[in-house]
Amino acid sequence: MLWITREQVLAGRRSTAWYQLDALARSRDAATRLRVAKNPSAQTDALWVLSRDDDAEVREQVARRTDAPKKLLSKLSQDSSSDVRAAVARNETTSAEVLRSMAEDPHHGVRFAVQASQRQRRRAADERAEAVTEREAELDEQDDERGRGAAAAQPLAATA
Repeated sequence: MLWITREQVLAGRRSTAWYQLDALARSRDAATRLRVAKNPSAQTDALWVLSRDDDAEVREQVARRTDAPKKLLSKLSQDSSSDVRAAVARNETTSAEVLRSMAEDPHHGVRFAVQASQRQRRRAADERAEAVTEREAELDEQDDERGRGAAAAQPLAATA
């Protein structure tokens, strides 16, 4: 049977106050700290504390957070755990500069995650550019239609 402590329950609740999460981030219990790392209500101070955690799984959870500060992700990109570094590479908010610095990582899993992230970003940029081009074409077509309508209405105004 798995027992969950009161601390773990508090650490996992979205409604737990930020100052309680900050205190729970310093708990002796790794499961509690992991729940804080996963909690979307945990704020930057708690994330910085957790980024120095002895447990690599806790640091990995911090690296996965899209609300983690870029400076924190940059720090975690140099973590001793390849799982943490790979999580940084897969994080969509990791800067392109950090990704470039991680491209030569000694661990193949991290390099693979960097390449996958870069491909995903290129694909997303291409999709955005395509959407902009389509929207511009629609607007041009609407302008052309308005122009034809105004030109057709002009001769009627001239005869009146």
